[in-house]
Amino acid sequence: MTANYIDEFAEFVGSVPHRTVAYRDGHETRVWDVGSGPPLVLLHGIAGSRRVFFRLVPLLARQFRVVVPWIRGEERPQRGVTHEQLLDDVDDLLSQLALSDVTLLGVSFGGTLALGFGGRNDPRIARIIVQGTFPTFALRPLDRAILAVSRILPASWGSAYFMRRVQRGPETALLAQHVPGIEKLMPQWCGQTPFRTIAQRTHMIARLDLGPAIQSIDVPLTIAHGKKDRVVPRRYFEKLQSLSPAAIQIEWPEVGHNAALTHPKKLTKITT
Repeated sequence: MTANYIDEFAEFVGSVPHRTVAYRDGHETRVWDVGSGPPLVLLHGIAGSRRVFFRLVPLLARQFRVVVPWIRGEERPQRGVTHEQLLDDVDDLLSQLALSDVTLLGVSFGGTLALGFGGRNDPRIARIIVQGTFPTFALRPLDRAILAVSRILPASWGSAYFMRRVQRGPETALLAQHVPGIEKLMPQWCGQTPFRTIAQRTHMIARLDLGPAIQSIDVPLTIAHGKKDRVVPRRYFEKLQSLSPAAIQIEWPEVGHNAALTHPKKLTKITT
């Protein structure tokens, strides 16, 4: 079983179709572009990278044209990137690929981009789905200090710290139940994101307030949360509920934070 998941991951990452997209400031990014049908843009989390979608994308691609960009900073750190700039990148992605009637599906940090872009009321967006995300986020003082120092330390130091936090974290046992051999796969996604990028994104979300954007969203919105999520606790789901009471609200009792890995069929089901 363990070997099957490792082989599945390697085969998917090595074979998925991709293309290069240039943004307005000249930055180029590689984009997965697979399947046919209505377009669905899939936005990854703060450190998992899009590689965590290796079980989800093949399911979605049966019904959608699935477009999965690297979020800026994933391939190499960039100074001064803001949340608004990342929203501009989503805008450019839609323009460069001439997408319309789009479903935005964002998980964790990617969900903040989906919600933020939804607040722009762009007519190309048909609906928004988020899972395991938040309108604001409170960091512990220790994490704030470590992330601040990480901006000046060698990237490998911070990466080692982050990988230890992930591997010892409360989500790992749940992941292992559904993806045997997860400890061997983790470095293939969490270990690939530059730690300075993780630090930059974390400082970004610590200053985030998406309340006004969420309240101005004028397309159908679905908010999903795993009751066993220990990364983004339930209070953030409750906050999203209060900000958008008309949204479709789904809570899975057996799911944690990484639904794309542990329960990809459940994520696929809420897109249909």
